[in-house]
Amino acid sequence: MTTDLHVVQGNETVAPGIYRLSVGPSSPSAAVPAAVQPGQFHMLKTVAPEPLLPRPISIHEVTGDVLSFLYEVKGAGTRNLAALKPGDPLRVTGPLGRGFDVDALSGRILLVAGGIGIAPFRYLARALAEAGRTQVTLAAGFRSRPYGIEDFQPCVRDVRIATEDGSEGVKGRVTSLYSPRDFDVVVACGPVPMMRAVQQGCAEAGTRGILSMEARMACGVGLCLGCTIRTTTGMRRVCTDGPVFPGEEVFFDAHA
Repeated sequence: MTTDLHVVQGNETVAPGIYRLSVGPSSPSAAVPAAVQPGQFHMLKTVAPEPLLPRPISIHEVTGDVLSFLYEVKGAGTRNLAALKPGDPLRVTGPLGRGFDVDALSGRILLVAGGIGIAPFRYLARALAEAGRTQVTLAAGFRSRPYGIEDFQPCVRDVRIATEDGSEGVKGRVTSLYSPRDFDVVVACGPVPMMRAVQQGCAEAGTRGILSMEARMACGVGLCLGCTIRTTTGMRRVCTDGPVFPGEEVFFDAHA
């Protein structure tokens, strides 16, 4: 893990309130570490004095020394990120957390994304493709206009879309797009109700589930304990013990 001052290369709007941010090293010493694991995240902080704390953002893609992040504007920190322009500086700390174990994913793999939960799956999908995993399906759900789907075209042949307003794909929830019994492993990232439904569906089908959890974080390195969740092995920190957890270990009643 390192903290470096990076330079914004691009910060485009991909949907209302959704941005894709690309940053590169400001110097050779700030180059992206060689081993960035899909599912890890970085803490991002503009040079503005407020808000004081950085924001945890999932790694969307890594291309050479360039990191890409797909994020949703939710508060002051992400509003500051959305205001960044090419050439602006950005403090980047990471990579952080435990990501996806690509070697442990095989057979028929389903990626279930709810809204901005699609963010970590682009890098994972590429890693799976490069590892020869060809049976990968993406099921993505959105309230309305989908975003980020085009990023998966080179890596995933089976892409399924659901929108709550019926504007594209199947009208309804993302969980209507699949049956867990059709897959060997289901990997999910999204809002708590969706994650709970994925967990329940996998349990009923006897299908292995993996959950990439979201949580509010202050430090990102396990010191503040602000991102703890309840699991079958006790209280765990999303920032260091996760954000990726075996699906059967997570209790949702503690943070729903």
